[in-house]
Amino acid sequence: MASAEFGVNTTEVLFQSFNWTSSKYNGSSGSWYNHIKKLAPEIAELGVTYVWFPPPQDSLSPEGYMPRDIDKLDSKYGSEQELKACVDELKSRGLHCLADTVLNHRCASQKSPNGQWTKFGGKYDWNDDAIINNDPSFHGRGHPGTGVPLAIAPNIDHQQEFVKRDITEWLNYLRHTIGFEAYRIDYARGFSGRFVGEYMKATEPAFAVAEYWDGLAYDGDYMKPNQNEHRKRIAHYVDATEKRAHAFDFTTKGMLMQACKSGEYWRLKDDKGKPSGFLGMWPQKAVSFIDNHDTGSTQAHWPFPNDKVMQGYAYILTHPGMPTVFYDHVFDWKLKDQIQQLIKLRKEMELTAACQVNIERADNIMYVARVSADDVTSKQLYLKLGHGSWAPSADRGWKLAASGNGYAVWTRSGIPQKEPEPSLQRIASQVAPFLPLPVEPKPERKPSVVRLDTGDELVQEVAALELHDDDMKFYVTNNGAGKKKIVMELEVDEAMAIDCEFTVTLCVQRDDEVETLMKRL
Repeated sequence: MASAEFGVNTTEVLFQSFNWTSSKYNGSSGSWYNHIKKLAPEIAELGVTYVWFPPPQDSLSPEGYMPRDIDKLDSKYGSEQELKACVDELKSRGLHCLADTVLNHRCASQKSPNGQWTKFGGKYDWNDDAIINNDPSFHGRGHPGTGVPLAIAPNIDHQQEFVKRDITEWLNYLRHTIGFEAYRIDYARGFSGRFVGEYMKATEPAFAVAEYWDGLAYDGDYMKPNQNEHRKRIAHYVDATEKRAHAFDFTTKGMLMQACKSGEYWRLKDDKGKPSGFLGMWPQKAVSFIDNHDTGSTQAHWPFPNDKVMQGYAYILTHPGMPTVFYDHVFDWKLKDQIQQLIKLRKEMELTAACQVNIERADNIMYVARVSADDVTSKQLYLKLGHGSWAPSADRGWKLAASGNGYAVWTRSGIPQKEPEPSLQRIASQVAPFLPLPVEPKPERKPSVVRLDTGDELVQEVAALELHDDDMKFYVTNNGAGKKKIVMELEVDEAMAIDCEFTVTLCVQRDDEVETLMKRL
């Protein structure tokens, strides 16, 4: 059953198993479905969890996005039998299968008496009352549309009960007979998310993702830095589904492309210090991607720069949301090994859709972020994008785990969460000098007894404290206003100290429990 919590506690990765020309496949396998079936071992080895199929139904166009007789599942990709055999093979290897469903519009099979192409064929033989009455190209007799209609095919009226009944029946056939467990909703802008929510409630897929492709904000040819309104529109659509659907993160796609193309890595950090895409606003519902059959492939409507594709994958495969991997990049561009390594690291570090990101640098030189499964996990990684010189300290346990053109990933694990002495310990990667930190009371040990003043300056009265850790020093000083505060000093490389943010964690032991206090600077 579709859930608001899908992917939050699991390391899901989606694989798009086709491109715009896959329907024209004429290889030795005979059909595209048979081709994917033969690739099943490699797809499973890649480490993905969901496989996205092209639209399975009869279509006026070979690619499947002009659906006609939707009950007929023989298509240019193969027969219904080949489709089911492919699904079964992938599922036998522990993979889940997602069907691309085109619900917004449908092509008629015959003309109506008035000469319009509004008479539909097959089992679901609707007429012009299944078409919205403000369709820009076809004369419908249904209700007014609830989205942005297309002009290329009749836009379906989802307010009609018979339409909802038939579509629900068809989706259930895909679920229970073919074996699909999830759906993609094509051109979701065409109709209200309320109906998507109704279909998901009625058919209970494990997962659904809507394609809400809306334009970003530009000033002429210049992409504006703030794209909050863009990602809010995606969030509103997900809300309209009653949170039963996810959405592709077109905000991150646009911002990440521009950042990598122009070295404007500051675009990846919003005004609150979080990732600037939809995954920074609602990571549990964001499905990130680099390219798909529309944006890339032979259509190339909005392609990621070829030489920056692996930078893009390094970002989405180490960040919140559910990342998507594209067939072309894995099998045609021969990037499988690099992508597979990043997926492996995502799983090893237990990074889920809701993983935590601390952006420590985002400027015109590089992007640096520390990512962990939660605030106190012992498994963490660092991502660096850009060609500037930077690396975390090797003596802190960081090891280079993946690298390529313009990206590098370091990991560490097994860092202890507490030590018997001293009672305050640092679990952090980099810190700035002279920064006051909040400290909780520890009544059983007088030297560390403190009273927390939660004012804006986070100044505390401290009895006494001194802690040295190699190149780092904690000590107590008077702030000049009758109070004392904790100060921290260390030397950092000049290149690391420019326009950076840092995270410091203190653990305070109370009896048998350890409280963790964090401060991002």
